[in-house]
Amino acid sequence: AEGLRLASVPRMSDLSSMPPPAGPTEAPGAVRKDAVLLIEDNETIAGLLKALMRSLGLRVLWCAEGGEALQVFQAHRHEIGLVLADCRLPDMDGRDVCLKLREAVPNLPVLVTSGSVSGRGVAPLPRCRSVDYLPKPYAPSELLTRVRRLLAEAGGGAASSAGLV
Repeated sequence: AEGLRLASVPRMSDLSSMPPPAGPTEAPGAVRKDAVLLIEDNETIAGLLKALMRSLGLRVLWCAEGGEALQVFQAHRHEIGLVLADCRLPDMDGRDVCLKLREAVPNLPVLVTSGSVSGRGVAPLPRCRSVDYLPKPYAPSELLTRVRRLLAEAGGGAASSAGLV
C-alpha cells in the first residue's frame, strides 16, 4: 500500500493568501464581531497566528505593543470578538492590556499565550469561561480548538456563523 500523501495540505505560507470562507449574508449595516485583536510583538509568530485566524474566516487587527492595542480596541471595539495576546510585550504585560480591555467589555473573550514558566497564567484576569491561557509552545490545532471554543461560548464571530465552531 502507498503511504499517506500530504501534497494537498496547505503550508502556513499558503494560508495567508487564502480568502476567508464565505459566511451567510447579513442585513446591511449589521455589525459582526468577526475581528481578532492580535497582540504579539514577534513578527514571525504574528504572521503564523494571522494565517490561522484567517483560516477560520476571522479578520485580524495586529498590534505589536499593548498601548497600540488599547488604541486599536477603542477604534474597533464593536468589531472585535476575541483578543489573542502574548504576555510579554515591549511596553507592558499582555495580561494587563487584556484586563483593561475587559474593564471596557466585561465578557470579552481573551486567550493569553506565554512562553514564560512563571506560573501566573492569566492572573490578574479573572478565571472564567471567557478567559483562557495557552502556554508556548503549542500546536496550531490546540490554538484553533481554544479559539473556536471561546467564540462559541461568546455566541458570535465569523467562525461561529460559518459553522466552524
